Amino acid sequence: MTGLTDPLDEAQQFMIDLVWSTFTEHGEFPKLFYVNHHMRKQRHDTVAVLNSFPAAWTTMTRRYRAVGWWGADHNPDADGTISLTLAGLHHVRDDHAADIVSRGLLTFMQQIAQAQDAILKSPFEMPDTSVNLGEAVQGIGGAQDYVHHMAVIAEHEWPSIRFNGNTQAGSPGMLPNLEFQTLAEYLNDVTAVLTPPTAVDELPFTDPRALLRALNFLDVTHELVLDSRLVSRPPMDRSSLLALDVHDEPAFQAGLVVLTDVLRDLKVPGANPPNGHLRLPGHLAQRLPAINETAIQQAVELLDQIRVLRNSAVHPKPSPRLKAAHDALGLPFPVRDFAAAWDSVRAHAERALNRLQEEIQAARPPES
Repeated sequence: MTGLTDPLDEAQQFMIDLVWSTFTEHGEFPKLFYVNHHMRKQRHDTVAVLNSFPAAWTTMTRRYRAVGWWGADHNPDADGTISLTLAGLHHVRDDHAADIVSRGLLTFMQQIAQAQDAILKSPFEMPDTSVNLGEAVQGIGGAQDYVHHMAVIAEHEWPSIRFNGNTQAGSPGMLPNLEFQTLAEYLNDVTAVLTPPTAVDELPFTDPRALLRALNFLDVTHELVLDSRLVSRPPMDRSSLLALDVHDEPAFQAGLVVLTDVLRDLKVPGANPPNGHLRLPGHLAQRLPAINETAIQQAVELLDQIRVLRNSAVHPKPSPRLKAAHDALGLPFPVRDFAAAWDSVRAHAERALNRLQEEIQAARPPES
């Protein structure tokens, strides 16, 4: 995979410079329609350029790259914001960008990491370890002048910072370490943590009841730990499909539909994103501060590959994302042996659901 710090081509650099100059002038990132017009005048295909930026965690639905946007990979929202991450700032060459990075957000990350040490003195009650951005850079010469700029960028640094724009407070994201001295160190760590594993082999699946059992264990554990059921149970004639073997493509697709519907209908508070399993990481992080967020995110993203696979039957247009879903689920591309493919999908789903159950159980607060 191409690195986040590799040199950009002319079209990529033009987009970075355009977004950055707009941001420094107005204090907010521009919308796609504005960027698209400028790109077209330079004879650049905006969507193609957006997708050309190297991405970390390429087999997952959430990707980290220099430029971010709202919407699907090949259909971004025209009224959505085009934003820069710290990977984008790596390619900006001016003192303002350097100050935001070295004297601002890297310092913010370091203080977030240091604030976590309060947990060492509180074995029975989770202390408030969030760090206010303005306070973190207070006393650093000139830093107070661009706190707003840092806050806007921090909202997109989900690998390292969970940032609340209302309170201007940050807490650790997915990276295990936040003690970075340079931007290059940070981006190297992001790449190392978020780079997907190599394609997996087909997993054995010999017990027809294993997937249903994994769903049941997850549901029971969620109720025991968080006092609410998680799994919406479909009618028996549909749930039974999860325990049946398949022999052709229609049966394979029918099984995928039932499984993705179960994941979509998980009883997770909120409405955005619309799929319940995609809301699960944020829900668990809020309810169980000690939970392993990285493990939860990885399990959920693996489950989401099943949704990508199911949707390909409805929208058969080929895409790198579809091939990545096949790789993540141990499937050849295209699928020809549907019996083996269904076994592999069920095996991966069972593994991911068991991982969720184990992490919820492990993060259970001590009895008062």
